[in-house]
Amino acid sequence: MTTPSSRHFLTTATGLSLGAAISLGLSRFSYALLLPAMRDDLGWSYFLAGGMNTANAFGYLSGALACPLLIRLVNVHRTLLIGAILTAIFMLTCGMTTDSWVLLSQRYLAGVASAFTFVSGGLLAARLGALTEHRMGLILGIYYGGTGLGIIASAVLVPLVPHLMAGDAARHGWQQIWIALSVVCLIATAMLGAAARRISAPTLQATAGKGFRTADFAYGLLGYGFFGVGYIGYMTF
Repeated sequence: MTTPSSRHFLTTATGLSLGAAISLGLSRFSYALLLPAMRDDLGWSYFLAGGMNTANAFGYLSGALACPLLIRLVNVHRTLLIGAILTAIFMLTCGMTTDSWVLLSQRYLAGVASAFTFVSGGLLAARLGALTEHRMGLILGIYYGGTGLGIIASAVLVPLVPHLMAGDAARHGWQQIWIALSVVCLIATAMLGAAARRISAPTLQATAGKGFRTADFAYGLLGYGFFGVGYIGYMTF
């Protein structure tokens, strides 16, 4: 793997931002647009409808905690792509069932997989920023801005797919949207992988001997936790 030249850092960062687009914009936030159709079709209560995104959030937490171990086992680049591919697969399978328990499990697993992509993508974005220190803020901004790109893609695809499939007599029209979103995820994964290959892997051993104190991150964790509590209900319903 090679270090990208300064001339290509912008395209590399943009390609890397597709990791955030896949893991949050497409995988998590698209559900809010699909929820009304799924709830009406499947007769869900608000509790079950909200539970789908709760399962996804718990999956994300599980994946984020497991991600450092996976990175050490298979390296950060493979973790990035494993997560993106699995996210696309679990989104695809959401379009192949109407069983609520199966969908709940798939939303959880999609959360786990999306965390692998988002966390490892953030590591690579930080690595890219370290190679071009004067652009660190811009690179990280581009990466996390990928979430917005995924939300825009979801907002376009969710109403567009039923319009294009108007002649299809499928009973559960929302399933076609999940399948379309998974295809977009796979295309984005190919572009993400091409960008990631330009970045050398960060060295994890350098911090292996340093201790971790929760107190050092307490205020940040608390603030981030309150942010999550505040936005997830709105972004679901």
